[in-house]
Amino acid sequence: MLLYSSVLSANRAAYLLINVSMKTPYEVLGISEECNDKVVKQGYLLMVKQFSPERFPEDFQRIRHAYEKIKTEKDRAALKLFDKTLPEPEELIRELTKVSANNRPEEQTLQELLAQGVQQISK
Repeated sequence: MLLYSSVLSANRAAYLLINVSMKTPYEVLGISEECNDKVVKQGYLLMVKQFSPERFPEDFQRIRHAYEKIKTEKDRAALKLFDKTLPEPEELIRELTKVSANNRPEEQTLQELLAQGVQQISK
């Protein structure tokens, strides 16, 4: 498997690093979720070359943290099983509105339900 088949282009990776709403370590490293240890390390090294700690300390910390979360197969399995990161409200709404049933609720209804849930969690 070639590195470039799993790693996003440099421009796409730079865009993802600038975008604060990144969600997964895979997006940070610009790799697919079906990758192996070698591809994870190659993706990490490629990103470190582009975003060195001296020039981009915040981005480097984000890259390092992402790598630590998924560097081994065991770490990736633990992330899938035990990650408690809450999705962004907009992402939940998008996922819930993808339902293809004929009687799907309107987006406004979903937003209200989501707001109620967030209020209950924050109490």
